Amino acid sequence: MGWPAPTLKKLRAADTPIRLSVLEESWVVNALYLTTMVSPFMCGALMNSFGRKITLLGLTVFPTLSWILVFFSRSGAMLIAARFLAGFWVGGCSTVVPIYVAEIAEPAVRGIVGTFAVVSTMLGIISAYVIGPCVSVYTMAAVNVVTPVLFFALFSLCPESPYFFVMRDQHVAAAAALTWLRARDSVTSELAAIQGSVERDAQTRQGCFRKLFSLVSVSANRKAFVTVEFLMVLQRMSGFSCLMAYSSVILPSKVGPFTSDNCTLIMGIVWLGSALICSVLVDRVGRKPLLYFSSIGIFVSMLPTSLWYYLDRETSTDVSGANWVPLTGVLIFGLTFTMGLGAIPSIYQGEMFSSSLKGIGSALTVGVCAGSSALSVSVFAVLVKFVGLYAPFLLFAAVGPATFLFVYYFVMETKGKSLQAIQDELRGEELDR
Repeated sequence: MGWPAPTLKKLRAADTPIRLSVLEESWVVNALYLTTMVSPFMCGALMNSFGRKITLLGLTVFPTLSWILVFFSRSGAMLIAARFLAGFWVGGCSTVVPIYVAEIAEPAVRGIVGTFAVVSTMLGIISAYVIGPCVSVYTMAAVNVVTPVLFFALFSLCPESPYFFVMRDQHVAAAAALTWLRARDSVTSELAAIQGSVERDAQTRQGCFRKLFSLVSVSANRKAFVTVEFLMVLQRMSGFSCLMAYSSVILPSKVGPFTSDNCTLIMGIVWLGSALICSVLVDRVGRKPLLYFSSIGIFVSMLPTSLWYYLDRETSTDVSGANWVPLTGVLIFGLTFTMGLGAIPSIYQGEMFSSSLKGIGSALTVGVCAGSSALSVSVFAVLVKFVGLYAPFLLFAAVGPATFLFVYYFVMETKGKSLQAIQDELRGEELDR
């Protein structure tokens, strides 16, 4: 996801091996999001038919082929094709992993484990920011192709989700997987709870179109769907996708001793540190307080950044002495965004859909997420061209108050609750505990 940031700058140099037009540059960024919108529906069906584990293992062919294609690329079209292939993995991973994680983790640590996907994403982005400026595009591809191969080898040793085994009436296999995951022999009560949850959802099991209809027609499903989709839209419209792709070309070329590449790397490190802080806090303070903190941080970081770009690009005011403002704004944004809005929507994605709707609900969520990312990047380019660089940052700032209000009025707290308890609360049932 992160390699266009350092690479686009190289491909604009005079001695670049691949010359990209402005249109091709935008396609290199956006191609990933287009296939990310398509693959979730295929993966949602596959993970319910063949299992979460087998689906993820099978999908590793896409990032492997993507990096091979980058390695052999000699034109913009080949880079775009590589991003298309990568999108199948991003979409599939974003669909299946939150479900798998939510199903294997105990309630007390589900939030912590759920943030690990974001931590891993940030590690991947940082690796691109570290490697990209130092080596050629081809060397970067050769280094990164190791990652999906390593994932395949290690994840092959992990168990399938106990929920999937129970859905297939393979209760012995479910008990074995749960024993492996908990590292203890006594899993009878937890297995019984899983069986009860799956059996309850199985009573309302429906075809694809009926499931789609029930997402909006059944009150509990609608609450879950609206919560997850709106959080994902707000997440992507806050500017994360744009900053990740364009940071090295929109930040000032020099901020004190730091080049734009240095600033991009610092930004990635802050994102990673913030994701780690979120993993520590999410099951202690809860999801909603972190989302409030995040929404406030987005507003107070993006508004001054927008003002700086307005003064710098649209007026004769000399703000070169304060060229630290955009970097500071981006760093504060990264710190607060990743601690809340960047990490928590994917946790809700894994928690809030009933077992019978996990596949299609997660697929729709990733499609909405990818579409919002593509829209955000497109709106960014249009606003920069026709209004000014300050305009998209003003839009990003507005997402902060919108997020605060939405979380306050519509989002439920799920800290420490079992998946069944969450469904009961969505249905408005009285909980025993």
